[in-house]
Amino acid sequence: MSREGYLRTASSEYKVDRTALNNDYIHLTNNAVQKNSPNYGTFEDGNQLSFSYFDNYLQNDSLKTSILPKMKYYAGLTMASARKKLNPNRRKQCFEIFGFDYIIDSELNVWLIEVNTNPCIEESSKLL
Repeated sequence: MSREGYLRTASSEYKVDRTALNNDYIHLTNNAVQKNSPNYGTFEDGNQLSFSYFDNYLQNDSLKTSILPKMKYYAGLTMASARKKLNPNRRKQCFEIFGFDYIIDSELNVWLIEVNTNPCIEESSKLL
C-alpha cells in the first residue's frame, strides 16, 4: 500500500436538502465530474488534499491512529477475499495497481465504496 494518498473534495458545500440532490458537484468527488464545475480548484488545487494536510486539519492524529489502519484493514480484507482470482497464471514477475476509494464521514468512520482495477493516474494537480 502506498505511504501517501490524497482526499478528493467537492466544489460545493455538502447539503442534503431537496434542492441539492441533483447537484453532482456536491455529492460526487470524482475528478471527471468535478473538473466541469465552475468552482473546480477554488478551495484546493485539483480539489485534492494530501494526507499530511488532512492530518494537520484534524489536529488529533486520527489519520494515523484510526483512519489509515481501517483503510489498510479493509484493503487487506478485500485482497484476501479476491486472492484466488489474482494472478491465475501464477506469474512470478507481475503486478497490478488497484485504486481503493473510501468515504470518511463526519464521525471519522471509514467506508470502502469501491476498488478500481484500472485507476486513473493522471496528474490533475500539483499534489499528484
